[in-house]
Amino acid sequence: MSNVTRKELAVAVHEQLGISQRNSSDIVDTVFSVLKDSLVDGESVKLVQFGTLTVRDKSPRKGRNPRTGEAMTITKRKMVSFRPSKQLREQLNK
Repeated sequence: MSNVTRKELAVAVHEQLGISQRNSSDIVDTVFSVLKDSLVDGESVKLVQFGTLTVRDKSPRKGRNPRTGEAMTITKRKMVSFRPSKQLREQLNK
């Protein structure tokens, strides 16, 4: 299994739209920048036919240091959660 990189996305945009690789790279970077800024502001991002990215608050909880076994408190934090669309779930489970 491999990962798709930003460069590969830019190449795909270049091939699909026929624009320069520099412009396609700028487009990909702009999309990710807008996604990141929206999530940092606490907004959900809904991508139709793909899924929804939401920011969730995780409560503090007790845990253990796996190396030492020492009990510790894991601080509260925010996490990004992804919920795939119905169409994406159906395609994944074919």
